[in-house]
Amino acid sequence: MDPSLVIVLDLAGSVPDFHKAVDKIQGLEFLAEMLGEEVDPDNDFYMKGRTDKPVQHSLYLAMTNAKAVDQLISLFKRWQEDPDAKFEHGLSKFKGAFAQLADIRRWGAEDRVRETGLLNKWRETLDMVGQSYSPVRVEIELWYRHDRGRRSGAEHAITRILDDCGGKIVSRAQIEEIGYHALLAELPRQQVQTVLERGPQAIRLLRAEDIMFVSPFQPMSISSPHYSKATPTSFPARYPKDGKPRIALLDGLPMQNHDALAGRLLVDDADGVEDRYQLAARSHGTAMASLIIHGDLSTPGEPLGRPLYVRPIMQSEEQTPGEFVERVLPDTLFVDLLHRAVRRLLVGEAGRPAWAPTVRIINLSIGDSARPLIKRMSPVGRLLDWLTVEHNVLFIVSAGNHTAPISIPTEAAQNQENARSAAEQAVHNSELLRGILPPGDSMNALTVGAIHADGAPDPVESSTTWDITTPGAPALYSATGPGVGRSIKPDLYHIGGRLLFTTPVPSHSPDSNITLSAARASRIGPGVQVAAPGDGGHLNRTTFDRGTSHATALVTREASSLFDLLETQHDGADARTLPNALFHPLLVRALLVHSCSWGDWRKAIAPQSSRKTLSPLFGYGRLDPERARGAVNRAVVVAGNEIGIDERHTYELPLPSSIRSKAEWHRLVITLAYWAPTTQGLNSYRAAKVYFTTPDTKLAGGDRVDAYHNAVRRGSLQHEVIDGSKAMTFNDGATFSIHVECMRDGQKTGPIERIRYALVVSIETATSTSSTIHDEVRAGLIHMRDRAVIQQSDRVRVR
Repeated sequence: MDPSLVIVLDLAGSVPDFHKAVDKIQGLEFLAEMLGEEVDPDNDFYMKGRTDKPVQHSLYLAMTNAKAVDQLISLFKRWQEDPDAKFEHGLSKFKGAFAQLADIRRWGAEDRVRETGLLNKWRETLDMVGQSYSPVRVEIELWYRHDRGRRSGAEHAITRILDDCGGKIVSRAQIEEIGYHALLAELPRQQVQTVLERGPQAIRLLRAEDIMFVSPFQPMSISSPHYSKATPTSFPARYPKDGKPRIALLDGLPMQNHDALAGRLLVDDADGVEDRYQLAARSHGTAMASLIIHGDLSTPGEPLGRPLYVRPIMQSEEQTPGEFVERVLPDTLFVDLLHRAVRRLLVGEAGRPAWAPTVRIINLSIGDSARPLIKRMSPVGRLLDWLTVEHNVLFIVSAGNHTAPISIPTEAAQNQENARSAAEQAVHNSELLRGILPPGDSMNALTVGAIHADGAPDPVESSTTWDITTPGAPALYSATGPGVGRSIKPDLYHIGGRLLFTTPVPSHSPDSNITLSAARASRIGPGVQVAAPGDGGHLNRTTFDRGTSHATALVTREASSLFDLLETQHDGADARTLPNALFHPLLVRALLVHSCSWGDWRKAIAPQSSRKTLSPLFGYGRLDPERARGAVNRAVVVAGNEIGIDERHTYELPLPSSIRSKAEWHRLVITLAYWAPTTQGLNSYRAAKVYFTTPDTKLAGGDRVDAYHNAVRRGSLQHEVIDGSKAMTFNDGATFSIHVECMRDGQKTGPIERIRYALVVSIETATSTSSTIHDEVRAGLIHMRDRAVIQQSDRVRVR
């Protein structure tokens, strides 16, 4: 992309809801048509508010030529000078758009830092280091040039600027497939001070035309929990039967000889971190591996039947005596580290074959708290989206945790019930500040949030702690959506551990607020029970912890069990053949979401709120693993296929006669998952979309519930639930039609390869209504298959 052709349209005034403002810019459609650009007001580039103050909102357009840029800027200036000026024929349409804009300008220094949080982070840094001369690290993302020579020239230009100001480049990365060119650099503190005093225009680096964004560099980190004599636990001595790993864990280094993990890990220490990784600091990787292999140790399941591949991508640091933090390797860009790790895992590197090409699931239970989701897809999110398509692998990632204290009115802190309502409302009101953390913004990854639940015993009533979260509801620490393009994120919620709060001290000021702080509960719970590093050489210690990381690891375990189910060979002449193994990663993704629902969340938490409002908070709902495994009163049908642009595939679900004309409860659920191809554009990210058309709710005898129907098509995972008790009226042999379609989306031109997708459909009713649904639908599918074979053979004539 040529940065000289990028212009910025700043919206006028302070508009709380950016999307409403975009809808008012009617003239943009004419602008797009006249200049040959495509503008999608529903997939805009906008920034989530980081404070309660008004936030400037902008649209960014990549123009086709310099003349168009000059003409548009000139036309806007003429209008500013005289709004009643007469424009040339065909240009008066722009006045309606101009009336909604504060400015039209070229991309500049302000745009390079406005949404990255750089200035706020630098202010915090200077407050901490004072007059220290310690350098400050930044991530510099350059405009990606397809010409190698121009990329090299741009990098040399930035290097000279850094040299001149006393800075240096620490690391660099180029990934052509996602249009990524970035530098990890150090700047002297004086440069930071100059920007904070005089603005982004004050230093050459932020004026450099080759730079797109400059972000604060803060490697993802996880503090080790405070252990209180962790509990000893015994573990079965059985080991994996199949030596080929299916799951890869990219995380901290686990305690490999812990009784829960010994003989079950394949550790690939590519960066040699083990020698510098203190044993007491090996908390997060140990916990994640424990959950994937055994589940919550309060209610453990059958251990994983395959070894777990582990690639440490973190190292430990002792901040104070006995206090450790695990941090992503600090001298490399995370996007580059992740890219190299996945290539080493699935493709190989330096002439060496792939370490574990059988891996189908990659668990990423870390999030970048320094870079919460904005409307532009993060570089690491772009990487995951491309890797899923390239390697047909399912990434399961955590939505992220927000640990800032929760503030509630003093009068609400008089009892737990009032405090619960006030805390949930406070979290809901601060949704924009508690957004998804990268890489959870990835469109093709399965993003997991945490619910307030675990298998530990209920805590003893205490005057010092409060449990103020609705049981089984989204945890107050779990990040909320939406995702890029206002898509559904997180995709689903699962058990993440209960978090208690310290009982607040009463305040005598009725108009003040009280801050709720998390209580420690690592020894006796509640929380998810996990393996933990032991003291004194103990190899069987456990502790209780909580987080979206833990929910993600448990979902990864469920995903593996679904792979087992799909790979099981079914005998019998009437058995339906499951889709090819190429579709299994997508089918697992679809099956997991297919078994989700909001349940009673809306009624219990926000009965007055609309589905549209609640969708970013609830996603597709809570995972119920048993729903993905079928039952006599539920029929689940799966399919996998590939579709091209402007194609339409139709699927027919046989309707069971046992529920015909019965005005009793039933539910129809349709879930579609696909690997979305992407673009490198600023405004439009998804290159094509696959979707099923609006279900026939009249035939289904119900209404659409749970996630808002307009939001479910904005990502790469569409999940719709029709629930009701109206009588379904149909004839014998009738079917429910589901039409899957594919079309271009965004600004990508040229050919788009066929897109792989998976479809899961189920119909369910109460057992008292029918216990034969599964057999009826199965028989109907077999009959349809046999009829299709007969019809096909009738068309064949032997000469």
